[in-house]
Amino acid sequence: MRASLSLAAAALGAGIFLSNAVTAKTVPIAFHIPGVIILNQQRVIYRCAGDVRLPVRYLNTNAGALAYLSVGGKKRIFVNVVSASGARYVADRYAWWSKGGEGFLEDISREEGADPVLKDCRQVERW
Repeated sequence: MRASLSLAAAALGAGIFLSNAVTAKTVPIAFHIPGVIILNQQRVIYRCAGDVRLPVRYLNTNAGALAYLSVGGKKRIFVNVVSASGARYVADRYAWWSKGGEGFLEDISREEGADPVLKDCRQVERW
């Protein structure tokens, strides 16, 4: 967990935003953290309640796992943290949970039991 939090702090401090592997259908991702290398990535599109389309990039690096997605029109890098079940990624006050092709996005600053920001997200394709 310490490595994940260190990576999160470095990501925020370095201002990580888009450009690494380029394909015909994708926008490249640029990583500007010294010593951090993207080992592989997976691109998934989810369809959430309210017919919201949510593209997510899962990045495995030599320093930990990340998820790259947009929240409220702002692109964010989420860092994988320990969870009892499924995968949990956090960025600022948000947590993205995914398990078996499904997921939801919550605002962890809200009181317990509050509705997620995005719910009932189901994987519809990979790109």
